[in-house]
Amino acid sequence: MNFKKPLNLVASAVMLSTLAACSQTTANEAPSKNQLTAFGTTENMQGSQAAALADDAWLLSSQSQGLQLIDVTGKQHALQKGNFEALSVKAIDKNSYLVASIDNEADQAVIFSLQKAAKWQLTEISRISPPKAKPEAVCLFANPTTQAVSAFVADARGLIRETLVFDMANKRALNLELREFAGVSETSGCAVDDNSKTLYLSEGELGIWQINADAESRADKKPLAMMSPFGSLAPEVGGLSTTEDGSLWFTTSEDNQLHRYENSTKRFSSWQFAGELAIESAAVRFNHNQADIVLYDDESGHYVKGQIDGQIKAQAKQQNSNKTAAVTYINAQAQTDAVRAFGDAADDPAIWVNPNNAAKSLILGTDKRRGLMVYDLAGKELQALETGRLNNVDVRQHASINNATNTWIAGSNRTHNSISVYSVDTHNQVQHLAELPTTLNEIYGMCMYSSNTGNYVFMNDKSGLFQQYKLTGDNESVSAQLVREFSVPSQPEGCSADDKTAQLFLGEEDEGIWFIGAEPTAGNKPVMLQTVNDLLVDDVEGMEIYHAKDARYLVVSSQGDYSYVLYKIIDGATPSLAFAGKFAISNNLELAIDGVSETDGLTVTPAALPGYPKGVLIVQDGYNRMPQAPQNFKIIDWREVKKAIQ
Repeated sequence: MNFKKPLNLVASAVMLSTLAACSQTTANEAPSKNQLTAFGTTENMQGSQAAALADDAWLLSSQSQGLQLIDVTGKQHALQKGNFEALSVKAIDKNSYLVASIDNEADQAVIFSLQKAAKWQLTEISRISPPKAKPEAVCLFANPTTQAVSAFVADARGLIRETLVFDMANKRALNLELREFAGVSETSGCAVDDNSKTLYLSEGELGIWQINADAESRADKKPLAMMSPFGSLAPEVGGLSTTEDGSLWFTTSEDNQLHRYENSTKRFSSWQFAGELAIESAAVRFNHNQADIVLYDDESGHYVKGQIDGQIKAQAKQQNSNKTAAVTYINAQAQTDAVRAFGDAADDPAIWVNPNNAAKSLILGTDKRRGLMVYDLAGKELQALETGRLNNVDVRQHASINNATNTWIAGSNRTHNSISVYSVDTHNQVQHLAELPTTLNEIYGMCMYSSNTGNYVFMNDKSGLFQQYKLTGDNESVSAQLVREFSVPSQPEGCSADDKTAQLFLGEEDEGIWFIGAEPTAGNKPVMLQTVNDLLVDDVEGMEIYHAKDARYLVVSSQGDYSYVLYKIIDGATPSLAFAGKFAISNNLELAIDGVSETDGLTVTPAALPGYPKGVLIVQDGYNRMPQAPQNFKIIDWREVKKAIQ
């Protein structure tokens, strides 16, 4: 049965006053002569949201009749019986899709595979159950970086759970919890713009919020379009949808308006509908200079279809810069246990290579709220030495060090403004030896250096001042003598010394990479080698030297864009740095290890270790996901890093 009576449509573009978008423009459009007509079943539909498919097909959700598809001929296909609301669709390829909806009877979000062959076929592939909470909205995100699709499920607790549901590269279903974060109190809809990695949430009586959809980031919430007294949006906002140009589409039922937000221009447009309507959601598909729309009208209890004047806008493309061209995505092969609590805690790693049995080598990591954590090569925590707020850590194994394993471990202790000194005994146990005072006011980063003139520690504080201390003694008594001072203009942290060449490389967080000789007699005037730019994005933090067979590479954390830069060190009276590659660490879906972001400290070793014949890179991970947990350290096979070397 088809509903033939047309409904008038009056189109107008209006400015929406919002908290977040202050630079919007207004466009005035002539009234449209288009009409709305009933679409699909008109009796007992109890719908909620539609979605556009290829070949002019539409998918509809219904709380009474399940999931239905209407093809280009208008024929209706019952795909799944049940009580379903909310709908999100992502194309896998030309003839297959992922579909997400909410099963109200089971209080679960359901992920389906939709295939178009001789006939349309819907197959359930997984379910997501918020713990003791009703799901309120679900939307899919196809991450262009990780090549994985995740589902955001907002629930009645006001929380959002992100779950990986599909591996695009290998065309396989997943069900891996990624993270959980605060959403809104009552979510009426959600949608994601894949290209900009933006998650949109609607809160029916308040407005629309936006959140960075990338799991390797903070889930900070920002207002986009709000209701009185914060903006001029009319109640009530329902379901959300996005189109391939990055536009967000939503409705306000009180004034029967359809709204479009163009992310690239920050421009809002709206179309108002006349008649007895209460529109609650919209699905949109561009068709030349117009857009086909399917709305759910709660007043009539069924879907309606029409057209509006609306052109697809070119999606803003990422600039084809050296930065974009240079990035290589690699994976971690292992990870350590998480530190003890959430928050900014894990900071800097180091590695002690057991000279007698490489399999018993130790990973050392700072918890800057507690002390030094000790892990095996598989990442299992072995020891926790709660010696104060340890920021950075480094290791030297040198014949001149007078203890059983010829090892000193040093750290920058912010609790005491001191040098924390440790060693490793013959039973592979790390022992705390001493806290050696410094004259620094706000100690921060550090690194170590050994040569035939002695064993040294370079300490720095936030003022930019570096102090070089010479360590002497044994396990019974260790002392530190100040032998040199120099400085950089602003806050440093990471540094790395080459024992073979007596060179010291150090990072000034907001400015770049400096060089100075590592011997105490090398003067006090560092030389700038590399400023921050599109490739090296501040903050410049962790750095370490990797000794390959025929080259040396400085690995530097480019914290500002969640990546790492490789520089080949060119020898000379003053060395220079030649760009050698740029990489980022993405999800390892096979091992359920998440990617890495906001790295503070890192370390490398070329020593052959079990499973790592060319050594490893170890990095701190600012956001530990899959599932969400406190920060930790990721372990990367150096052969993965080599993929980025140009």
